[in-house]
Amino acid sequence: MIDVTEATDSNEALVLRLIRAMETGELPETIKSVCTDDFVWTNSGLDTISGQAELFEQMARGGFASQIPILKTMTHFSAELIHMASRGDIVFTERVDHHWDEQGHDLMTPHICGVAELRDGRISAFRDFYDVVCYSQSPTEAQEGFDLVSFREAQSNGTK
Repeated sequence: MIDVTEATDSNEALVLRLIRAMETGELPETIKSVCTDDFVWTNSGLDTISGQAELFEQMARGGFASQIPILKTMTHFSAELIHMASRGDIVFTERVDHHWDEQGHDLMTPHICGVAELRDGRISAFRDFYDVVCYSQSPTEAQEGFDLVSFREAQSNGTK
């Protein structure tokens, strides 16, 4: 899970807040508060999303699961931050994203290099680069003892 306190400055904190919001289900509210109206989101192999309005339309159509069939049964998301670096209004993250179903199968696990651009204290671009072979990977075995309710409680408490 993402720990926003790992940020070394306010720009890194904004980027970690955005990723953390994907974990907690607070993405719509966080997008509105930390991203510019013309925010651009790019993922390898997918169409670029231009603007908050287009992002919210995409979310209403089922989000990325509407384009990546393996995600149709996804119930929750988590990320492991490996490295983060920034210079001025550019923040780089290296991370592994996990897309889980309710039984604890990791459906898709891309190793990502993310690049965020900030403008006037808000995220204006978020680009994730990874090998699109993950779109057709086989899910992992279910995590032994996985419990979705406990997982969600831990995420909302900020613990693992």
